[in-house]
Amino acid sequence: MKKNFFRLMLAALVCPLFLASCSDDDDAQSYINVLFNAAPAVEGTLDISALEGATVTFTEVRNQDAKSFVLNAEGVANAKLTPGTYNISIDKTVKNEQDEDVIVSLRMENVALTQNGQSVEGKVSSLPASALGKDFIFSEVFFNGETNSGRMMHPDQYIVLFNPTNETLYADGVCVAVTMHISWWDKKPWYDSYYPNRVPIGGFITIPGNGTDVPVAPGEKLVVAFTAVNHAEVVATVQGKDDEGNVIDVEVAYDHAVDLSGADYEIFFGPDASDVDNPAVPNVLISENGDSYGFFFQPRGYVSPLLFRLKDGKQETIDAFIAANTSKFTQTTNEGDVETQIWSVETSSIIDGIQTSDVPQDVKTRVIPEVVDRGKFLVNGCHRQELCIRKEVKVGDRIFYQDTNDSEADMQNVNDRKAAGLTQNAFPLGWRNK
Repeated sequence: MKKNFFRLMLAALVCPLFLASCSDDDDAQSYINVLFNAAPAVEGTLDISALEGATVTFTEVRNQDAKSFVLNAEGVANAKLTPGTYNISIDKTVKNEQDEDVIVSLRMENVALTQNGQSVEGKVSSLPASALGKDFIFSEVFFNGETNSGRMMHPDQYIVLFNPTNETLYADGVCVAVTMHISWWDKKPWYDSYYPNRVPIGGFITIPGNGTDVPVAPGEKLVVAFTAVNHAEVVATVQGKDDEGNVIDVEVAYDHAVDLSGADYEIFFGPDASDVDNPAVPNVLISENGDSYGFFFQPRGYVSPLLFRLKDGKQETIDAFIAANTSKFTQTTNEGDVETQIWSVETSSIIDGIQTSDVPQDVKTRVIPEVVDRGKFLVNGCHRQELCIRKEVKVGDRIFYQDTNDSEADMQNVNDRKAAGLTQNAFPLGWRNK
């Protein structure tokens, strides 16, 4: 009995030491040291010492565990992490020489960190927090689509442009483009040849006019519909079953249809595309790159929208832009050289953009540069009636919209909106007179 007692006592004394020793061994085996070095994305735009005291956050992709480490005056941080794939981020507000607030940010997606002593360089972007309200922004983008009832996939999608300035802006010559790279793809071979200084686009639409034909007053909007009809009045015939189980034709409509008959402009792809044209609504000009998907909204957000501006909305101006911004990327494959035609927009010319995707795929490769949007807007899935709309900011008795170039902070939460019974938000015929 005494022997057993002493054995138990000995075990009680030894086990903590043994466990501590094992824990130390596991700790040594399961962690790696990573040297992170921050550098300006564009040389000369940021004194890196301004990052001293900022934190760099590593979020493990698989389990979303996040760890933060402090940067020193050289922009260096020593990170102790478990091996894995990480998203890396930095956010800090600093002052520039003009005493303006400058937001410094970094987003790196899917970085494999597996080697002890591995080094990672992160290119940080910086932009004035006051660089807002200088041109049109997206106040709403409904790319997600209504519940699909067997009709054309995306007739109820739309775009709302908003004038956030205190002056009249002219919309003719404003272009809405969609990115060529899909957000959940791995980087394509041509990606690094363009991004982040240029953004390849699949196609774009342009508001027509001579440059001063389409005035939009401060705080006012312009609606562009894919199909400018009242979708509540559209009925489709799909197959269903009667009470006896027989297959029959059933007429169905959208669950939460939106009235787009009062849109300012319509995107009409032509009768060959089985599209519908509302003759009361003028059409935009459509430009599509045949070596890409062209211009369309993917309902899961896998292509992202961006805005840029031409001097006017004439076809010859559009043609000149395409000619000046078309390049060829040649890739050598087992079958030989493959040449891809790429249209691209200079990042400095983009006036607004939203990094979009869905929750299941998230963002594997950023397609909207951080200086345009350092966040992301995700829908839960395809055709969920989830609207991308900015948070409202009351200015006197007028409604403006939050725009800090961070869509995670600027956009209303889709789940909160749905819980409140809110879906689309576009305006019906006659809305301007209300």
